[in-house]
Amino acid sequence: METEAIPFGLIGAGGIGHVHIAALRELHYAGSVRFTAIADPFFKDAAVRQELQALGIRWYGDYKEMLRDEKGLKAVTIATPIPLHFSMASACIERGLFVLLEKPPAPLIGQLDKLIEMDRDERVAINFQTVHLPALQRVKTCIGDGRLGNLTEIRVAAGWPRGASYYARAKWAGRLTVGDEPVFDGPATNALAHQIHNAMYLAASAAPGGRDFDEPVEVQGELYRARKIESYDVASLRGWFASGVIFSATLAHPVREALPFTVEARGTAGWARMSKDGSGFESSIPGQNGESETPFNDLVARVYQQFIESMRGGQNALLTRLRDARGYVLATNAMWVSSGGIHDIGSEWQQTYENNGDTAIEVTGLTEALKEGFATGKLLSELNVPWAHSTRPVSTRPLDEISFSTT
Repeated sequence: METEAIPFGLIGAGGIGHVHIAALRELHYAGSVRFTAIADPFFKDAAVRQELQALGIRWYGDYKEMLRDEKGLKAVTIATPIPLHFSMASACIERGLFVLLEKPPAPLIGQLDKLIEMDRDERVAINFQTVHLPALQRVKTCIGDGRLGNLTEIRVAAGWPRGASYYARAKWAGRLTVGDEPVFDGPATNALAHQIHNAMYLAASAAPGGRDFDEPVEVQGELYRARKIESYDVASLRGWFASGVIFSATLAHPVREALPFTVEARGTAGWARMSKDGSGFESSIPGQNGESETPFNDLVARVYQQFIESMRGGQNALLTRLRDARGYVLATNAMWVSSGGIHDIGSEWQQTYENNGDTAIEVTGLTEALKEGFATGKLLSELNVPWAHSTRPVSTRPLDEISFSTT
């Protein structure tokens, strides 16, 4: 029996939007969706625009016009800058559309909870695609079948270098706010946000009630910046779940060489980890190590497949719904509160270097600190990093009155 192609729109065609264009175009050719419209006032690639218009895709300068004029639209992807997510998702929910929303869903837990309240039929999913990585699924399986014993701890670490061009690419990059809109851009809340979310996913294995993602009850966080930006570029945090499981994460941009992200689950009988930016799996269980390369675009395609399946009534799709992202947003909001603000890393601890014509910053000893934080589960201040500041844990309830003040 043939299934009807789903009329699909895209809001935001630049940046990560290019990945969504490719995925939707493939689904269009396959007959799963009917890619009907794109809204983006700043898209500059004339060749891509012409190609897509040849497929019958209509272009809008304003997403509100698209929502008004595309009467048959059933679903939309939102791939726009962080400060636009809340207002655009709200408008799409009010229109009754299915929504695939880029991560992070919203900077503030108050915003997320408003979206959850609006989305009573759970038509919104978030593109936290790395939960689909085969290596992470193997870690999850090791926890679930008891091979690690009782889950006790989850550790995350990564160092992804980012140069001046990364922060110059958009007005919201490296910002806490843009106008009245919260942004909170940084490694734990943008480029490496997936890894905080992955910790919530693994922690749910030890939580009662059968949920797919857990929420921390307490978080201790430290935020630092080397580059002269409004927001942070180094994050160190620890959280506690009601189950007793602890998670820790140290994530940073001012490093010279990339430290691929690693997510490790530790239990009373062993450990298992996803390594090498998701392509590697390692474990204390004999015979379990290996690699499983999965291209990024393939992960996005998997999310779309699961999303379309759920739209058609499927019950077994692995998707991050809005409520499933509460743990991630609570963890990052509490990280901000606990940090007491962003601490500057002195120039004496910095070196600038050139990378393919791009000026970048390396903080002396930071890569080693990331590795040690991962090996021990300690925060940077507990590792006696000379520029680090100690903080105190805070409860994740309530956190609905916070703002990202620059003072």
